[in-house]
Formats: sequence, C-alpha cells, structure tokens
Amino acid sequence: MAYKLEISKNFPNITLIHHRDQNGTLWATSGRTILNRKEGDWERFARFPFCFPRDLFAFSRPTARAMRSDKCNLYVNNQGKLMGIRGGSVFAFEAHKPPRFLFNIQGDCVLHNAISEDDDGWSYFGEYFMNPSRTIVRIWRVSPDLNSWEIAHQFEDNDIRHVHVITRDPFEKETFWATVGDYHGECYLLKSKNRFKNIQRFGNGSQIWRAVALFFTPTHICWLTDSNLQHNHACRLARNSGKMEVGQKVDNSVWYGCTTQEGIHIAFTTVERGPAITSNYSDILISQDAFHWHKVHAFKKDFLRPMQLFKYGVITCPSGQMSLENFYISGEGLVGLDGSSLQVKITETGN
Repeated sequence: MAYKLEISKNFPNITLIHHRDQNGTLWATSGRTILNRKEGDWERFARFPFCFPRDLFAFSRPTARAMRSDKCNLYVNNQGKLMGIRGGSVFAFEAHKPPRFLFNIQGDCVLHNAISEDDDGWSYFGEYFMNPSRTIVRIWRVSPDLNSWEIAHQFEDNDIRHVHVITRDPFEKETFWATVGDYHGECYLLKSKNRFKNIQRFGNGSQIWRAVALFFTPTHICWLTDSNLQHNHACRLARNSGKMEVGQKVDNSVWYGCTTQEGIHIAFTTVERGPAITSNYSDILISQDAFHWHKVHAFKKDFLRPMQLFKYGVITCPSGQMSLENFYISGEGLVGLDGSSLQVKITETGN
C-alpha cells in the first residue's frame, strides 16, 4: 500500500511537540515555555526555570542550536500530572505556577518518546548522557502523584554508555523494553516483566542491535538501526523463537518513530556524521508490518555547519496516541523544519 503526506498546519514558533495526553491535548515547548492545545490556539501553561549559561543564547536559532537550549522533555501521566526534564533536573508542573523541583539526573534530559508508564501509574525513563568514562547509568521511576521516585535499575561501570528509550509492549502489558547503546559490546534490547528488577538481554552488543525506537507487532519486536558507523537496516526479533532477521537497508540512522491508532508504523531517519550516513535528507518512512518500509516524504539538511555543533537533521513526533489524519512532527536542522512543528495528514493512495 502506498501513502502520501500533506501538510495541514505550520506551527513556526512551537519548538517541540512532546506529548498527546489521553484527553487529546497536545503538550509542547517554545524555548523554555510550556504550552498546550486541544483545539484552537496554543495556551501558555508554565515555564521551565532559567538554565545558565545556555538560556543566555536562546535569542537566535543558530545560537540556540549550538547551546542546545531547546533540549527538554514533557510527559503527562494518566493521572493528568505533568512531568518535565531540563538541564539535568526533573520537575512537576501545575498551571501558571512555578515548577516544583523533584530530583537531578545524569545528563541534560532524555530522548524523545523515552518515557513509559505502568498499570500502577509509575513513569519510567533511563539516563541519556555522553558518559565517556562509562560510569553507572540508572533507570528511574516516578510515582503517579509525582511525589516520590526511586531507582528501578542501575547499570554498573563499563556496562553500557546510556539508555535510549523505555517502551511498554502493547501486546504484553506487563513487559517493558529498553534500548541501550552505543558502541561495540554496548548495544542490546533489554526486556523486563517485573519493573526492571530482573532484565533479559537480547543481542551480541554489535551495531545491528543498536536501536532507539521499537515497533511492536503480535509476532515480532521490530526496529530500524541507529548507527552512524555501519549501514542501517530494518530488523525484527520473533517473539516465539527469538530468531532475529535483518531486512532492507535504509540510508541513515533512525532515532524516532511511533505506531498510529490505525496500526501503521512511522519512522524518521536522521542526518548525522559518519560512514553509515549516505543521504542528506531526513526521510519519513511508513510501514504496515514494521519490517518493510517505504519513503513518504523527506526534508533536506540545512546549510549550518559543522553539524556536530549546530545539530543534526532530526525529526520527532509526540508520545501518546497519534492518528494518520492528525499527525504531528517537530524538527531541527532541516530546511522548512527547524525549531518548528507541523500538523500533517497521511493518506493511502493505493498499491
């Protein structure tokens, strides 16, 4: 089945759309300001604290990109409590009130779509930071009322570099998966059925097991590899047999993606540096089985260089339930999608 993408609305001042909650409200940031929108205009909700020195440079896109002033996370749990992460600190937010500091983590924030929630309302996320010394890395969990928190799991020295995402398996509700990386001997899929008290490890640590986003089907756990070092491929792990298959090659690494309410899988390639990056375009890919992928749209990397300073070309989408009719993306470092967001519509066009 073929698809096409049409842009419905442009949100030039919405830096990142982070989350769509169970009531259908979108949660976003513009710089360090938190906004929400259900219908109509975006409304200001709260604001992250000033973060020195990077917020001194938020006056332009090039300086904001260089200083990473946009980096943050928002997540609304099923009790309607808003948690945010920025500048290495975790906060609880209420409308038009100062943020309530909770605790500090290693790293600035976590990757997009990296927070998941269990049936008891506890939210889970893992630490994501450069970690050159390969020190301990933690998976945290936060209570439904955002009043308590604890370490769910701790990786010891020289085990992994960092955690990419924590994802709940929609076909095994008691199961959570974590993707970890980045280099040889550090790349695995991790599975836990008891809130990360025990972890089952899949893979041999090589780049083919280096993943960020996971996609789930009744029969497989699927991913597109996140490697700037070796050619990237679609992969899947069979639930019953544990057999791993390597499928089609893709041009660039893949960081983010999601599965829509219709059961269609969407992924985004990233323009970064490395021998495995063979395209100057960030592609939007679509799949019915999360193993066979087709390009539906692409954004070209912009001219700002060096990329390592001024950011790679990245597309992301909100966590929470999304539909093909009203799908949202945010991006940076791309022509027509830098520090801004779009509402798009994806439709079938036939075979």
